[in-house]
Amino acid sequence: MKITLHMRTHRTGLFCVLCVSFLLISCFFSGCTTSTAPKNATMTRVSVSDVIIPVEDTTSITYTSSMQKAGTPTGIMEGLVIKDRDGKFDPALAESWNVSDDAKTWTFHLAKNTTWNDGIPFTCADVKFTNDYMKKNNLTMGYVLKDVQSIDCPDDNTAVFHLKTSYSFFLDQISRQPGLSISPKHIWENVTDPQHYQDTQFVGTGPFVYVQTAPGYVQLKRNDNYYGKVPEVTGIVLKTISNADSQVLALKNGEIDVVTDITPTVAQSLAGEKKISVYSINDTGAYEVAFNTAQYPANLSAFRHAMSHAVDRETISSIFGTGRPTNTTFLITGLAGNYVNPADVGMYDYNLTKAQEMLAIAGFTRNSDGKLIGPDGKPVSITIPLGSKGGSGNQKVIAVLKNDWGSLGIPITTVSYDDQTQYRKAVNQYPVFIDAFPVTLHDDPDALGNFAVTPLQETNYYNYNNNEYNALVAQLRNTTDRADLMKIGYRMQDILAQDVPTVPAVTTDTLVAYRNDRFTGWDVGPGFHSITDPRVLENLTPVQAS
Repeated sequence: MKITLHMRTHRTGLFCVLCVSFLLISCFFSGCTTSTAPKNATMTRVSVSDVIIPVEDTTSITYTSSMQKAGTPTGIMEGLVIKDRDGKFDPALAESWNVSDDAKTWTFHLAKNTTWNDGIPFTCADVKFTNDYMKKNNLTMGYVLKDVQSIDCPDDNTAVFHLKTSYSFFLDQISRQPGLSISPKHIWENVTDPQHYQDTQFVGTGPFVYVQTAPGYVQLKRNDNYYGKVPEVTGIVLKTISNADSQVLALKNGEIDVVTDITPTVAQSLAGEKKISVYSINDTGAYEVAFNTAQYPANLSAFRHAMSHAVDRETISSIFGTGRPTNTTFLITGLAGNYVNPADVGMYDYNLTKAQEMLAIAGFTRNSDGKLIGPDGKPVSITIPLGSKGGSGNQKVIAVLKNDWGSLGIPITTVSYDDQTQYRKAVNQYPVFIDAFPVTLHDDPDALGNFAVTPLQETNYYNYNNNEYNALVAQLRNTTDRADLMKIGYRMQDILAQDVPTVPAVTTDTLVAYRNDRFTGWDVGPGFHSITDPRVLENLTPVQAS
């Protein structure tokens, strides 16, 4: 018996897992090199129905390929399925799918009469090629398909994925950021050096077609031959404006149509503008105080327990100005719903007195200077590594920790790394780091596998290893019944609450302002993760075409 998921018969054009929204989130969390547009850059709106969206740096969008890194302009490349914020999966290049009882064989029925935007038909051969080529050439994005043993093509419109082990949340893996983006075989089979290949064509199946990259902007046009819902907007212009104040000024002057990631103060000032509307995309980012359980003193469970009560979420949230304190062990209630174990909500209450008492019980003492002395007889100090530019969000969390942990006798210092590879190595060398995750990694039990050690994941950022927890992850991958998934997920959250490999701090929102005299439809229902989500762009309607 197989479990079959019957999807809507119409295609809604939900797609593009590798898109600008991921890039913008990555830049926000890790810091990206930005530059202002050259002084001689010129850009005119090709059509009044073109949408102009500011970006910090167009080179971060088009500098590489979607196989090597997530660097494709929005709305061009697509995946097989897309996950909604309510946890449901919608069709993209796959119209429907079914899974075997053991969750090891996934069959995708591909959208018919679909072509790449250069006119070549899209078939299962492209799906199989994407998997085989990325793995053969050890390309970065191939890790998304690490669970796939092989792909068969019974016919052009059917792709059968054979997994190495059971994986009930496989759809989640290929749809959440960065997800799986299918690449055209007829283009890539001629690329002999994919490690250094810079894509200049961006041939995709999506609702938008790449036109050009020029100084200061990237231009896309509508794909009128798109198999799904064809957008009403005629095109997209991604314009380089790296300064936030300049973006707001350009919005006021009508030079751009929307601006995102504005501060509450700016949002309040813009709310009074007649031709500008403001809305919030809730639950778009998450910050955690994470522990490297292999490094002293974070290798001591008692230390982690004590410090879990020294994270002032309310103050951190107030500094961000948007969002709310996160009182769960990992999953975010607003996205994961009843997958969140209610018994573990509020486990890490903010209480410095409790933290001090727990440290004392664990063998930590205070010397005459007020410094905390560890069980090893040495003063405790914490150095927190920071990625490129430090990350403004990480700095906000650290600012609060410095005050509270300092009152416990623990001084905090930071060290910055411009190179992201060096930063990741540093995370493995220091006991505490600030973890910033896209919320798509907090929305269902599969996200809890982030803390596991498995045959396919030999370690994790926290160097956390719990045998019972690892076994539960294996059970989770083999389970398709929702009630069983909840039961397993609840137990996993109980273990996280007991072991404290990380302490969630805040879930942030994104404030957006747009020109209401240009387009309507930016605020789609509860809102998607980004203004550059193709589902948002396909929903836009020009106010006037003159």
